[in-house]
Amino acid sequence: MADHCNGSSQSSESFVNIPPIKFTKLFIDGNFVDSVSGKTFEAIDPRTGEAITRVSEGDKEDVDLAVKAARFAFDNGPWPRLSGSERGRILMKFADLIEQNIEELATLEAINGGKLFSLCKFMEVPGAAMTLRYYAGAADKIYGTVLKLSKGLQGYTLREPIGVVGAILPWNFPTSMFFIKAAPALAAGCTMVIKPAEQTPLSALYYAHLAKLAGIPDGVLNVVNGFGETAGSTEVGRKIMMAAAASNLKPVSLELGGKSPLLIFDDADGEICVASSRIYVQEGIYDKIVNKLIEKANAWVVGDPFDPQVNQGPQTNKNQFEKILSYIEHGKREGATLLTGGNSIGQKGYYIQPTIFADVKEDMIIAKEEILGPVMSLMKFKTMEEAIKRANDTTYGLAAGVITKDLNVANTVSRSVRAGVVWINCYLLLDVGCPYGGYKMSGFGRENGMDSLNEYLQTNSHTSESFANIPPIKFTKLFINGNFVDSVSGKTFEAIDPRTGEAITRVSKGDKEDVDLAVKAARFAFDNGPWPRLSGSERGRILMKLADLIEENIEEIASLDAINGGKLFSLCKLIDIPNASMALRYYAGAADKIHGTVLKLSKGLHGYTLREPIGVVGAIIPWNFPTIMFFMKVAPALAAGCTIVVKPAEQTPLSALYYAHLAKLAGVPDGVLNVVNGYGETAGAAISSHMDIDKVSFTGSTEVGRKIMVAAATSNLKPVSLELGGKSPLLIFDDADVDEAANIAFNGTFFNKGEICVASSRVYVQEGIYDKIVDKLVEKAKALVVGDPFDPQVNQGPQADKKQFEKILSYIEHGKREGATLLTGGKHIGQKGYYIQPTIFADVKDDMIIAKNEIFGPVMSLMKFKTMEEGIKRANNTAYGLAAGIITKDLNVANTVSRSVRAGVVWINCYTVFDMDCPYGGYKMSGFGRDYGLDALNQYLQIKSVVTPIHDSPWH
Repeated sequence: MADHCNGSSQSSESFVNIPPIKFTKLFIDGNFVDSVSGKTFEAIDPRTGEAITRVSEGDKEDVDLAVKAARFAFDNGPWPRLSGSERGRILMKFADLIEQNIEELATLEAINGGKLFSLCKFMEVPGAAMTLRYYAGAADKIYGTVLKLSKGLQGYTLREPIGVVGAILPWNFPTSMFFIKAAPALAAGCTMVIKPAEQTPLSALYYAHLAKLAGIPDGVLNVVNGFGETAGSTEVGRKIMMAAAASNLKPVSLELGGKSPLLIFDDADGEICVASSRIYVQEGIYDKIVNKLIEKANAWVVGDPFDPQVNQGPQTNKNQFEKILSYIEHGKREGATLLTGGNSIGQKGYYIQPTIFADVKEDMIIAKEEILGPVMSLMKFKTMEEAIKRANDTTYGLAAGVITKDLNVANTVSRSVRAGVVWINCYLLLDVGCPYGGYKMSGFGRENGMDSLNEYLQTNSHTSESFANIPPIKFTKLFINGNFVDSVSGKTFEAIDPRTGEAITRVSKGDKEDVDLAVKAARFAFDNGPWPRLSGSERGRILMKLADLIEENIEEIASLDAINGGKLFSLCKLIDIPNASMALRYYAGAADKIHGTVLKLSKGLHGYTLREPIGVVGAIIPWNFPTIMFFMKVAPALAAGCTIVVKPAEQTPLSALYYAHLAKLAGVPDGVLNVVNGYGETAGAAISSHMDIDKVSFTGSTEVGRKIMVAAATSNLKPVSLELGGKSPLLIFDDADVDEAANIAFNGTFFNKGEICVASSRVYVQEGIYDKIVDKLVEKAKALVVGDPFDPQVNQGPQADKKQFEKILSYIEHGKREGATLLTGGKHIGQKGYYIQPTIFADVKDDMIIAKNEIFGPVMSLMKFKTMEEGIKRANNTAYGLAAGIITKDLNVANTVSRSVRAGVVWINCYTVFDMDCPYGGYKMSGFGRDYGLDALNQYLQIKSVVTPIHDSPWH
């Protein structure tokens, strides 16, 4: 069949000799195998709608086997341990094999996906080889950073493979999408389980075969064919994000749906060919463009994808074929004008005429929903401002196009359209060096470029009388749009002093309605206010002023964190609050250094990236470090140009409200910073699920982090950063200085009452010095002074609240019941307030509750080990991966252990040492994303790629 779009179908002989299909089973652990169930399903040829073969149908049991193979290959196999250059050499061989089998691979794409054989042969399959070569060349260029820290410390980051990667592919570009995922993941040193779309599994299986021939070890790359709903859609992305949250909180990258606008201005050349579903044409050339498009559609040849004269093959599958036809019927019913097309072609196969609608309105289904088929919606506009507004009036933000000769128009529109890729005077020009991904509900994360490689890496950064005059509490309401206001309900809740367990004031209780008002203010401030539009240096100047005001009010703020959180007044004054102003100054200094990258693309194209503020941020912060956590989120978000709604912990809202007051004094515009006090299940849930919040950053428990990720998935698929729980190991080796090691271990566990995510609550001591360390630690615990946090002689104040106080005591009872030896402590102190003795258990086993669960209090578990290998294995035997510590004089031990322990921060011969420039965050179920350093700033920015052709360039 080969016809112009309005013709009838004609049958003809195939234009190529189709080779037999060789690979139809699952590929697990280096072998093609039947599924556990033995089931198969049909692979359909969309040219005819008939089956061409049967393919093994994988299910949960097969995925389990594939993941087991990938996990073993990652944890024990050579792939992550090869040098980058050796991995690159194997990937280069893989690329060679693809090019040697290009005809057969292109044939599989044509008969299984309806793709044009010529385009597969000359573009898509060569593009796969190019992608492999790009990341092969990057595999030996995965660098950490040596950090210039502000204290007498040496710091550096390591970029380590994230582990086992699951990739779920769509059917529209089976080859391209396979290598967009596989190439950077394999270059990074990860292992993989890939599920190709059930419609198009054949090429994926062939690539698995070539991977083995190239020398990729068994278990590194696994392919499990099977069913899933339409991979790549926003709804499936939502379910994947929820499943990730409900399981082990794995980070997710989503490239989802799009409804991409193309804006054609009056000065554009009328001779264009476009491929965007929402076309906005300026009124001066609207009629000319319409006529050209109809002419092109009528000349468009639809038919057998092997026919070199054909421009469009069949739709990939029956389901999509019927879906597209239903959208065309919607367009007709809703009153759009059908200019051409609108019908299927022939009685066999899934062929549809190229279809163009005019007089389309933004509220029509064909203008709002992703069709993923040959249907175009044409709309007219008058001014650039109108075009920008209408282009942005969508929940999607994957791509956009601008056609104009006016450089000012091109620059203004490319910076104003909320999309991850903007093409100028071109469209659909993708390059492996150019990052590609979405804004809003088009997902998050980036494919292509070095940004994609970084998706598969994670950063490892090594009771008495009061002693102070406590000032009156000034701020207890919500802070919304620059004003302190009562909650909509008028409700309040008690702010408790943990020194006594009694209320010190009542605070306005925010709920969903208050979050809505705060988000509305933040959205208006972002979309229309000056903050994102100020120069970086001007934002920096205001943040510097805020830092000055904090330092001027340090005594009062330190008092608030002491009476509201039980924190030592002296440490708040000397550490927490100075660190807050330091964070502000660090990010203020970075605000004018937010640069994109000029890309050296492989074709005759000019490409560059813009780094733009992500939008409205929701920040939910914990109670253990109210000041530090506030600015850990606020400082980089504001420096990036975002607006923010902060929900402080219900236990410790007072200092957050004071900081909101100071922000206004510093000149932060109304609506940019909002503070909504309230409870996690109400105000926190409203932030997580809010459709107009663009990102959520959360620090707290793993279980709440899981709920936040689910809420983000079920709402608008906003990206989430999670810094969650920890059960951090400290390994003390025989060569350590006993006094120094005891000091580090003790402070690592008991600093801030043990209410610290990175607490070294699992202390492993090598057997040669175990008894000496135990004696030193018991001595220190007995000398620790617990009492009023305003007393300068006190080392430990009360726990933050009654619930945490009781939880810690229950864990201590668990330790006693399970047979651990209580060396010291184990009880609460006094009849008033939430004071607990520093508690040390010995003879702790790895399977005891006190060794597995995060206690978040002054409780240490001591364990003995023999060899380095045993120490590493036991340290990694946890669902968490936030931090770890090593105490040794042996450089080889330090280097081996720091690279072997699966944690986001590894301290060597120190512990709980933080610095503004040193990224901080977790592996595994300790979350994902990083606070501190420029990595944190980048979490509040998104990448827009801008591409334009360069004609007759003197260089490429």
